[in-house]
Parts: sequence; C-alpha cells; structure tokens
Amino acid sequence: MGRDIGEENRFTLVPDSVRTVISLVFLSSCLWAQDPFQIHGYVQGRFTDQEGTPDRLELRRARVMVSGDPLSELSYTVQVDLVKRPYLMDAALTWKVSRGLRVTAGQFKIPFSAESLISDNLNVPIARARAVNGLAPGRDTGVQARDTGVQLAGSWQRGKRPLVEYTAGVFRGQTLVESPGTHDRATAGRVLAHPIAGLTLGADGYASFSAPAHAEKRRWEGEGSYERGPLRLRAEQIWARDGSLDRRGGYGLGAWRLSPHWEPLARADWLTANTAKANTTSIAYLAGLNFYWGKHVKIGSNAGAQHDQGPKGLSPLFLAQTMIGF
Repeated sequence: MGRDIGEENRFTLVPDSVRTVISLVFLSSCLWAQDPFQIHGYVQGRFTDQEGTPDRLELRRARVMVSGDPLSELSYTVQVDLVKRPYLMDAALTWKVSRGLRVTAGQFKIPFSAESLISDNLNVPIARARAVNGLAPGRDTGVQARDTGVQLAGSWQRGKRPLVEYTAGVFRGQTLVESPGTHDRATAGRVLAHPIAGLTLGADGYASFSAPAHAEKRRWEGEGSYERGPLRLRAEQIWARDGSLDRRGGYGLGAWRLSPHWEPLARADWLTANTAKANTTSIAYLAGLNFYWGKHVKIGSNAGAQHDQGPKGLSPLFLAQTMIGF
C-alpha cells in the first residue's frame, strides 16, 4: 500500500518551530524517564483551636524537594522548608551497593519510629501523636527528626516481598544549619519484619555515646502495623530515658479509605511525663475525616479531647488543614 499523502501533507503544514518544540519535549521526556532530576513539594495551611495555641491560623509548611538518580547506583535528596526552621531538612547522597545494602551520608531523618519517619504530607492525622513529637530523637530537640551522619540500610526478600528490613547509623548530633542546643553523638538502629503480606512488626533503638555522665539519652520503640485494601492500622510504644528521667508514651491509629475521596480515622495516644511521679499521664482521643481531591489536594479535620490526671481535667482540640501538593 502507498503512503497516506493526506497524513504527510498535514504534518508538513506544521511550522518548523512547532516541530522543534515537539522534538525537544519528546527528548526531554526520554531524559526525564532516567530521573536525573525531579522536583516536587507541598504547602499546608492549618487552623488550630486548642488552649495555649498562639497562632491559630498559620501556614504550617511549604516544602520543596529536589531528588534524582544521576547514576543507576547513586541518588540524592535535598529538601527545604520555606516557612519553618530549620529550613534545610534533607541533604543526602545514597549509594545503592545492592538490594541488601545502601549507604546514605549527609543530613536525613534518624531511623526511629514509623510515624516520625512518615512524611507530613502522607501521615493520616493532621498532627503526629504527642509521644512521637515529644520522645522521638530529633523531634524532642526541635530539628524535625533530622541529624547528620552515615547509615546502612537494606532488605532481604522472598521474591518481590521483603521479609526483613534493617537500618543502622551513626550521627553527630548536629544538623547542618540551626543545630539543637545539646549535641548528642549517637547510634540508631531499626529492624522491620514482614511475616505475612500487609503485616509489619518492628523495633528501634537510639543511644548517645558522648553525653556527660548521668545525662545519657536512650530511646527504645516497638511498633506494629497492618494494611490491607482500604484498612490501615498502626500502633507504637516509645520508652525514653534522659539521665535519671524516665518517660514513655504511644498511640493506636486506625483509618479506612471508604472511597477515593473519603477517609475517616480515629486515634488514641498516651504520654507519661515522669514515670517516677504520680498523676503525670495524659490520654488524648481523636477522630477525623480526610477528603482527597485527585493526587494533589487533601483537606482534613480532626476533633478530640485530652484528659489529664492533674487539675486541668479535660481540654478540647480541633484541627483543620488544607494541603496542596505538586
């Protein structure tokens, strides 16, 4: 059969400049598939109705992340927050030696606590549990769970499903900018097991090795999660020791994705400020609803109450947040 003259004529009617742009777009899309450079981020605006909150309406986060794989074995991540300190969140390089070994160096999240490691734009509730914010290393010092160091990570798999994952690192106790007042050089480790599909069991540990006598910092954590279809369940318990002060806390979380748009959730969290003293435990209850519009918009509302054993009694809480991602 002969060539379709009509199709050829229609293509030749396209100006050279347009054809050049089409060619460049096609070429850039091929290069993009190699992922040498990606940029994405999100913005979160929040309303908080809780006693003692100074800024009830705020731009909570505005984060931009640049990442890529310039080489098949090498990847990088840089993340900044334009409204929150420290503004430099991540600046790390990862060398993928094999499936069982990856080496990461730079500034990144300390491998401790499932909820601490989850990105803010992916966490189901609007805010993390109080035990995570108050006890997880790097969150208790106000540097967004980050530290500078070197870590090894990897997994052992059966087919395409991981059976065991591990992470172990050494950290200097200082971020690259706006370091915390106390500098705890420390080691941290995390092990996760996946005995059946959807179920994850894990344990974490963190220990300083340069703190003065009687000021050692220790953290231990146990966790479990289960995900199947629209159901998500997760629970954690953290034990913390700072010198002679012992604290502990945890949470239980459940969420059900009713549809592509709607997701109800419920959480209970508990925190003991000093295990050696009476009436230092408080429990908070939370219920909420998330609305998703496509992949880039999430609107959430959380309402609950915190019960203290002290004279404060019961205090209400309401959070509303809108997130736009790109």
